[in-house]
Amino acid sequence: MISVLSANNTSIIQDEVLAHKLGLIPIKVDPRLFEYMSENDVPNEKNTIVFKLNALCKKGSQRLIVLSSELKWLPNSSELILATESPASYSITKQKTYTSFSSSQDTLPEFSNYPIAPKDVDIIIAKHGPGQEIELEAHVVKDIGMTHAKWSPVATAKYGVLPKVVFLRDIEDDEAETFVKKCPIKVFDMEDIGKGKKRATVARPRVCTLSRECIREEGWDKNVAMRRVNGHII
Repeated sequence: MISVLSANNTSIIQDEVLAHKLGLIPIKVDPRLFEYMSENDVPNEKNTIVFKLNALCKKGSQRLIVLSSELKWLPNSSELILATESPASYSITKQKTYTSFSSSQDTLPEFSNYPIAPKDVDIIIAKHGPGQEIELEAHVVKDIGMTHAKWSPVATAKYGVLPKVVFLRDIEDDEAETFVKKCPIKVFDMEDIGKGKKRATVARPRVCTLSRECIREEGWDKNVAMRRVNGHII
């Protein structure tokens, strides 16, 4: 789960939506290396991972696509100054940030050769227009779904009925080759029926989306029927 500290957000994405999108980005790290953080604990190098994101689309430039690769790991702790810090204290004592790391995470052998980063670097976070900017820190902690649903380790699921493609007549040889190429997701294939002849067959019915692309051309709907298997749910 990611807690987002937004320093500046002039994009069209609201802070709450942006935080939700960041929370869905998988992190390439073994969670067993980190401790759970209770209400009484302070964020430290053993229970928190800190990323920063600073993406600016300069005025006069083209639109900027902000990807997950822009999330930079901060092994030395947060760089944002606590809001409770007064400007007068900056020159007297060390500025307090939102995390308290006693040592840098990249000095640990688990991370020295395998730096922490988003698992996928091409996830779109935002699309900036000229002059728009996002500056934030994302603090990653682990917990369980019993605490809050945002820590529930589940993924989006979908269901659908099983497609059924029925040939109303045999489609063979050159006509079969033409038909097989019509399907963009390669549901059909060719089978050898002997004597140098080949016939179109349904090779991968489960991948069919019933787009009807293969029978869109006039006349093909009289040769092939696109149906569903009633009661069979995928």
